[in-house]
Amino acid sequence: MTAALVKNRERLAFMRRESLRVGGWSPEFRSYLRRHHIDLETCNAHCGYFNVALVKFWTGNDGDRSFTFDPDGQPAAIIEALLFDDDKEPFTADLVAWPLNAPGEFVTAMGLNDGADVLGPVNMVRRAGVPLVLHRTPLAWLQAGCQGCVPLKPGARHWLAKAGGPFVVEDVDHGLELRDLLEDRDRRHEILVPSQRAEVAA
Repeated sequence: MTAALVKNRERLAFMRRESLRVGGWSPEFRSYLRRHHIDLETCNAHCGYFNVALVKFWTGNDGDRSFTFDPDGQPAAIIEALLFDDDKEPFTADLVAWPLNAPGEFVTAMGLNDGADVLGPVNMVRRAGVPLVLHRTPLAWLQAGCQGCVPLKPGARHWLAKAGGPFVVEDVDHGLELRDLLEDRDRRHEILVPSQRAEVAA
């Protein structure tokens, strides 16, 4: 194991301990679960835990983005990103955080080049042709009962290419984002957009 890998694992273990220490059951925690219809038991089963804590988001000189716990920071939702080892046992590969009022601005503890590339990898296998539902944000995934998956980083393209389509996206723009993420112009990926029911005035 390289020194860099050891350092990254130690950092992740520290951040996980800090998340559990500084977060917890609070008015913001209860309100967020209730307002967004998140089932805590389902959430804990698929992403270790759900937490709300004060964090500071930052962007490095290389454009990488992450967060740290800070008592002067802003309230953020935090979940674990789980992967599975060779024995199919889950382990924490990353932490994912986003501002409570901006779910699309999610970042990961380990940054772009390490940790987990996706949420919901268990939903990507043994689908027997069933389309894979992709969500734009971790919040949307939680609201869907942790069904489907969320690409977190550019490295998600390898997971998606291995899983194969069809893929179900939220809308046309989401489909174009997925096409750009996959990058493979020589391979056709079936991307499905749910039809929108028109509201007809009486």
